[in-house]
Amino acid sequence: MKRVFYSVVLLMTAIVFIVGCSTEEPAPKPPTPDEQPPQPLTESHTLMIIMQGNNGLAEFMDSNLQRIITAYYDVPTDIGRILIFYDRGNYTRLTELYMDDGMAKQRLIEEYPTSTSTVDKEFLAGVINRMKEVAPADSYGLIMSSHGGGWVPADLYDVYLLGEDSRANEPVARPLFYGQDDYDCMEIPDLVDALDQTRFKYIIFDACFMGNVEGLYDMRNAADYIIASPTEILGAGFPYEDFLPMLFERTDHKLKEVCEAYMEYYRDSAGTIALVDCSKIDALAEVMKQVYAEAKSVDVCSVQAYDNFPYHLYFDLGDYVKQVATGDTLERFNAALDDVVIYKGHTDTFFTVTGEDDAYIPIEEYSGLSCYILQEQDCPMTAEAWRSTAWAEAMK
Repeated sequence: MKRVFYSVVLLMTAIVFIVGCSTEEPAPKPPTPDEQPPQPLTESHTLMIIMQGNNGLAEFMDSNLQRIITAYYDVPTDIGRILIFYDRGNYTRLTELYMDDGMAKQRLIEEYPTSTSTVDKEFLAGVINRMKEVAPADSYGLIMSSHGGGWVPADLYDVYLLGEDSRANEPVARPLFYGQDDYDCMEIPDLVDALDQTRFKYIIFDACFMGNVEGLYDMRNAADYIIASPTEILGAGFPYEDFLPMLFERTDHKLKEVCEAYMEYYRDSAGTIALVDCSKIDALAEVMKQVYAEAKSVDVCSVQAYDNFPYHLYFDLGDYVKQVATGDTLERFNAALDDVVIYKGHTDTFFTVTGEDDAYIPIEEYSGLSCYILQEQDCPMTAEAWRSTAWAEAMK
């Protein structure tokens, strides 16, 4: 009888224990790094906007300036400040946005002679330093708006756009490397020098063709992240009123959401965008060095191009590597590219003015970044220019 009694007691004790445990709340599982809740921006943050519109873009930039002022109503002014450098051609000014009796206004900080070349690297560096003096902050962001063309030198781009023996008598609205002030232009290495004194949390290029691996490699130490397009950006530019306040909401500055806002804006038109993690570009370069070493020949006509020139300057990086690399090298490249491009978006077509007629070209392959493919026999001058880039040097 004792055994039966003890067995019953033990069984009842076990049931009570189990029932008792089942009524307790399970211990919460700690979130993984990817599941951490978004952190609100609490540190001070200054956004610098560089608008260079003395090149046929002034009317678009006038509209964008009004959209920026409208967006400022939703910026938390206790931690956020916005400074705007605008070279319109008939004036060149540095201003700061501020609220006055419920109205967003511009305060003039400095006015510059219109004869000043705003794409001179020393001048641009001075403007950025002046912005930091006026609005010191824990972190800085940068938006750059002008014409763009990535790694391609300005004179070479003119040859492609206008013909080898042609030169325009008047400045025209056309893509270039980065930045155009009348006839003066800024090459990417000069831009890097101008940005050298400041590490930005992000740089957003409201300029064509800046999402090329060669130019991004040059700029990899200028910012934590870069938002850029491997194709042309339509004249309306970014939807400032939609995304500008996002930059002041969270510690990650909602950069993916900025890209999503851009894509939504151009959903029924034409647009491409990518968000690049600059800390991963060196690793991509290491893999690309192996790709170039092993690359088989490729028919460039079979690779997705992002311009309409007879001899293309911009090809899709992922599509190119897919056609020349195999096995472990291709797998390593795909992994490295996924680390670099943390957001990418595109419409079904891209718009270009680089052919005889404006055109919408289908996008069949899209990796987020462009590159140049050597066409030695047909384009010796272009091949020589590409070999002089830091990216090409790193591939040796």
